[in-house]
Amino acid sequence: MEPVLTAPNQKIEAALHHYKMEIASIRAGRANPGLIENVAVEAYGGKMKLIELGNISAPQPSLLTIQIWDAAILQNVIKAIQEANLGLNPSNEGTLIRLPIPPLTAERREEFTKILHQKIEEARVEIRQVRQDFRNLWKASQEDGEFSEDEFFRREKLLQELVDKAIVEIESLGKAKEEELTQI
Repeated sequence: MEPVLTAPNQKIEAALHHYKMEIASIRAGRANPGLIENVAVEAYGGKMKLIELGNISAPQPSLLTIQIWDAAILQNVIKAIQEANLGLNPSNEGTLIRLPIPPLTAERREEFTKILHQKIEEARVEIRQVRQDFRNLWKASQEDGEFSEDEFFRREKLLQELVDKAIVEIESLGKAKEEELTQI
């Protein structure tokens, strides 16, 4: 990879990672640990992600289980899941929490599809913002005489190729998630 693209590539990869986490948290009728991994739980005097407090697994397509490591925070975990407004009703079995995943209604599917389209657009905007930030930075450097106009256009072209590739990935991930949402 071109050395001038190292920083933009890191920012784009971070934006793509964030996007993947966001769409993983959209429920699609199947049990997916990504659905609840990032739920914030009040524990040990602060907020922690659920994944940091226990093992999350999907033993069945319509069931998630959470094995909490510390029984003292069990009620906090149950409360956090209920407050996350995911439409899930946790049941407590000692240090094991069971989360049955109810089938999605047509209205919920449409709602989640709208949320997905918002996330896709947010990711596109974030990628375009990275492009604009680096373009402005390079333009200022070029005007200060650090490199030629030809070098600026070469960098701009390379950056655009990187951005185009990222947007194609966003689109394909979004399309796959939308298909998952529309399956009954």
